[in-house]
Amino acid sequence: MLELMVALAFSGAGCGYEGAVYAEGRAVDPASGELVYCEYHLPAADDGRRVLYYSAAGHRIAEKTLRGIDSSLPEVKQNDFRHGEQRKITRVGTQLSLQYRESGKAALESERLPLRELEVADAGFDHFVREHWGDLVAGEPVRFDFASPVHGRAITLRAQQSPCPQGQSDALCLRVEPAAALLRLFAGELNLVYSLGTRRLQVFEGVVNLLDDRGDNQTLRIRYRYP
Repeated sequence: MLELMVALAFSGAGCGYEGAVYAEGRAVDPASGELVYCEYHLPAADDGRRVLYYSAAGHRIAEKTLRGIDSSLPEVKQNDFRHGEQRKITRVGTQLSLQYRESGKAALESERLPLRELEVADAGFDHFVREHWGDLVAGEPVRFDFASPVHGRAITLRAQQSPCPQGQSDALCLRVEPAAALLRLFAGELNLVYSLGTRRLQVFEGVVNLLDDRGDNQTLRIRYRYP
């Protein structure tokens, strides 16, 4: 059932990229269903992967490079070509360097944190989920410290199984939110759907890591398929 739902979600036109991909995601407005952008995760090269972001009109608007894709703490460089926003995570000895630039006109902000204080960065969350799959399926909450270049610090989050929509018995549904009760009053949550069979992410809903055309945060629903 889950695989059928994802297949139906991809029955329409994409964003124009026609090269080989490991995974393709289509981000839509949850309220209107309007396609906002597509993300194309290219096949791995050594221990790295490129992710291309295309607007619904077919323009490449951003690109991300990951290094260490089999780790929950990969190195990351993401550039937005529209307004110059940049996010960067690199290892420097026993530290992790977090760099962020809000726009091409803004200064680059940089912080370094001890690696021992961090567990997850960017797409490394996917690897982290598989590492803790047994606990999550059993309904146990899992806490982790997430490296956020935007905030220049680690944010403690909590992932826990949540009820799946009716008809998705073959899925693991997760809710990710700040671990601190006070922060949960102000921060939005993320909702994710994983296939129980493949342990791959099928649906992501929440604030995405790509800003809108004005440079503001946006909340979208992304459905993924794996050719």
